Amino acid sequence: MKKKSCSGYLFILPIVILFLIFIVYPICYNFYISFYEWNGINIDKVFVGLENYKNVLRDPIMQKIIRNFVVFALFTIIIQAFFGLVFADFFIRKLKFASFYRIIFYIPVIATPAIVGNIFSKIFETNRGYLNVFLRFLHLDGLCQQWLADPKWALACIIFVNIWQWTGYSMLMYYANMLNIPQDLYEAATIDGAGQIQQFAKITFPLLRGTHYTLFIMGMLGSLKCFDLPYVLTRGGPNYATEFFSTYIYKQSFNLFKQGPASAIVMVMFAIAMVITLIQLKFYYRNDKDKELAG
Repeated sequence: MKKKSCSGYLFILPIVILFLIFIVYPICYNFYISFYEWNGINIDKVFVGLENYKNVLRDPIMQKIIRNFVVFALFTIIIQAFFGLVFADFFIRKLKFASFYRIIFYIPVIATPAIVGNIFSKIFETNRGYLNVFLRFLHLDGLCQQWLADPKWALACIIFVNIWQWTGYSMLMYYANMLNIPQDLYEAATIDGAGQIQQFAKITFPLLRGTHYTLFIMGMLGSLKCFDLPYVLTRGGPNYATEFFSTYIYKQSFNLFKQGPASAIVMVMFAIAMVITLIQLKFYYRNDKDKELAG
């Protein structure tokens, strides 16, 4: 028995070692560095205690970052979920060429954010950008804007690009889970005289609750670590209007060589991610409990 139990531990030993090296050790070392003033190059480090955390919490740029994170997360999650649900409900009806349209809607998801950012940077460019050129062609010069150079529009542009890229993922998640809904429920509802809107409100939407939770949590975590689009499109500007945790950490680490403050920001980011994860576990636990009670 002991040999069998030991052999079981040997099977999981490689993944445990990799987990300790690439996950646990970096987190612990980052936490250690957050208490020091260090440029990341010299050997010597100066212990400053909680000073890095105090400076991070007092930093007015961090307030803008948190605001950007909240605005970005709310708009992208809600709009992507809404359109994803609408398109999934449309495609589930087995219309002509529905499979082809599903593929078209999903193609932006498989494109890398760097490529998407470069494409939309040409669209939103102020002077010869395709959007402003098109507006001038329609004699709508008054609608032309400095889309990525104006703090009022820069974050909105990044939100738009993110929604364009990831709505297909929400659509696929909803579509896959709609396929698991028993058709007997719809047939019974039709016999009872329920229309398509009533069936959607009373059957489809409630039974997709797990998908709603999943997309919300994944959207929050994705917004928290958002880097590619804002960095490619605006580099976090103008005037920090599109600054996010990841872009600010990058600047602190590799532009200013302030590894201590950067590590402190990472730990703040890690704490927020842990809170989001706990919320996720609570929702999933409640969902499973409701299913057990219903069963």
